Amino acid sequence: MKDPYAWAIEEFNSDGELVWSSIMQTRPKELSWIKDLPTKKHNIVITPLYKCEEKAEKITGIKSYRESTQRMIEANGGL
Repeated sequence: MKDPYAWAIEEFNSDGELVWSSIMQTRPKELSWIKDLPTKKHNIVITPLYKCEEKAEKITGIKSYRESTQRMIEANGGL
């Protein structure tokens, strides 16, 4: 099995609402980066993310930054 390409880190409050999320290249080995850990209960979900080469969009032959930006805007419905 392949190693994860990245990790999605999500923190939820006691009501199950998303408080914070991030994508990290490496899996956190410890949780000391959560500053108020001793005073608050945290619900953390760490999800491995895998690349899917079959569904990857490959954009090649770009001549300029402006051209590539325009193509990405058109491909994503004007985002």
